[in-house]
Amino acid sequence: MTTSDSQSEPAHPFLSSPTDKPLVAKPGKRKGYIMLAPSQETLHYETLSEQALLAARAWAIRLEAMGAPRAYWITLSEVTRHLHIHLFPRWPEDALSGVPLFESRDTEPQPAWDATILAALHEWAAQYQVEIL
Repeated sequence: MTTSDSQSEPAHPFLSSPTDKPLVAKPGKRKGYIMLAPSQETLHYETLSEQALLAARAWAIRLEAMGAPRAYWITLSEVTRHLHIHLFPRWPEDALSGVPLFESRDTEPQPAWDATILAALHEWAAQYQVEIL
């Protein structure tokens, strides 16, 4: 495993894929869920680009337009210090909401990505210069 500093902190997967785009996104299993981050090392909000916030806002708006009653944002940089934003929707069929929904993001079953939401993701990525990992 590679490290990002002398304290043996695991390297964030966002930094392991070279790209010329300013942002990278890693979709999760849950339909519409992504982790969004700058493609360059960013540890503090003062160095987080406005473009990252605009892109996050735009993805949340798209999720709501596609039927998500809620699109949540969480920034947790506990495993690695590289700042990233979790964006995840709550769909009408979800029984959970808020933090419990976020905590269940890796359990099965999850609402599966469909062609419409995948197409929206790629349109959004092109518009906001996001590399999809």
